[in-house]
Amino acid sequence: MSDKTRRVTGMLAAVGCLAMLSGCEWWPPALQQRIGQQETQLKILGAEKTALQNKGVELTKAVDDCKAQSAQGAKVQADLQAQVDQLKADLEAALAKKGKPGKK
Repeated sequence: MSDKTRRVTGMLAAVGCLAMLSGCEWWPPALQQRIGQQETQLKILGAEKTALQNKGVELTKAVDDCKAQSAQGAKVQADLQAQVDQLKADLEAALAKKGKPGKK
């Protein structure tokens, strides 16, 4: 190789390295369009994610409310059963005082 060819090759290599290190701000139009589409999809997916997270919070609250109502219902049922048992015992005691045998 001649000295001139070496210098030209070296300069081209240096320019190429500088271009790579400085970063290229030019993007082909097709790539720009694809990047734009993907950014739009990311925004849409972000909105959907937020909506789903909100629905999840709402469903969690609904589950907690149902559990609370179920526990309250079970307590009321237990209280009513205790009242029924007490009323049966009172009825049997009253029938025993009258001298009539109670049904069993």
